[in-house]
Amino acid sequence: MLGIAINKPRSFYWQAYRKRAENGRLSWYGGKADDRFWGEHWSARLGTQYYRDAERLDVRHDEQARIFVRELSPGGLHLEAGCGAGFWVAALRARGFQVEGIEYSSELVELVNRVKPDLPVRAGDALRIDCPDCHYDSYISIGVVEHRSEGPEPFLEEARRVLKPGGKMLISVPFFGFARRLKSLLGLYRGTPEGAFFQYGFGEGEFTSLVARHDFEILSRHRLYPHRLLLEEFAFYRWLQSQRGARFSKRLAEAVFGGRDGHMLMVVARKNPRKRAG
Repeated sequence: MLGIAINKPRSFYWQAYRKRAENGRLSWYGGKADDRFWGEHWSARLGTQYYRDAERLDVRHDEQARIFVRELSPGGLHLEAGCGAGFWVAALRARGFQVEGIEYSSELVELVNRVKPDLPVRAGDALRIDCPDCHYDSYISIGVVEHRSEGPEPFLEEARRVLKPGGKMLISVPFFGFARRLKSLLGLYRGTPEGAFFQYGFGEGEFTSLVARHDFEILSRHRLYPHRLLLEEFAFYRWLQSQRGARFSKRLAEAVFGGRDGHMLMVVARKNPRKRAG
C-alpha cells in the first residue's frame, strides 16, 4: 500500500507522524493503521482512473513491478494479503497473472467493489486467511506486517501456512537503512512519541532473519523507492520537488541511491519444500 502515488495528494499523510529509534527499529507514531484510517485515506482518492493507471503500468519503469513479473509463476495462483485498494491485483491481472486480494478494511473493500466490481478483492484478515493450508503458489504483502506493534511474526506464520511447499513470498516493509540510521546517530529521532503506534521500519539483517526463522529460504532482497525515502526524510528534497527541474532531481536521486537505500525493503523468499519439524 505504500510507495504507490498515482494521483499526487495535496499533502502526505506521513508528514503528521513522528519517529523514534528504539530497540533497533524505527517506530512511527501518530495514529493507528486501522479500518477507519485506510477507509478515509482512500475514499477521496479512488476512482476508475486509478485502475486504468494500474492496468497500463509500464513495468520497465517500476522497480517493484519488475520483481513481481520476474518472480511470479504465470500459471500459479497468487494472493496479495492486505491489498489496500487493489492496485497490484489490477496491474498484475492485466499482465495475465491470476492474483486475488484480501483487505482488512471492510469500508475500503466496499469502495473497491463499487468502483471496480470485477476485481477479485474481498474482506479478509491476513492473520487468519480464509483458505486451506498449502493453497497459494505465491504470497504478496506490501507494507502490511509493520503495523502490528507486537511484531510481524504471526503474519509470517500465516503466510507459511497458506503457501504450497516451494511457494514464494514477496514481502516489503519500511526500511531502516543508511539515511535513516544516519539521522538516528545524529539524534534526530529522539523525541517523545505522540499518539498511537503506526508502524516499524526494519533493518535488513533483522527482517531477513525473521523471515528465515519461519522456515523460508531467502532468495533476494531489494531496497526500493529512494525518491520516496528522500521526500519523507529531508525537507530540502521536498523543496526541490516543488521547483523547476524536479524531474531531474528525482532521476538523480534514483541513480545515486537506487539499490543502495530506499523507503522500503522487499524480501523474496521460498517456503521450505520439506515439512517443518514440530
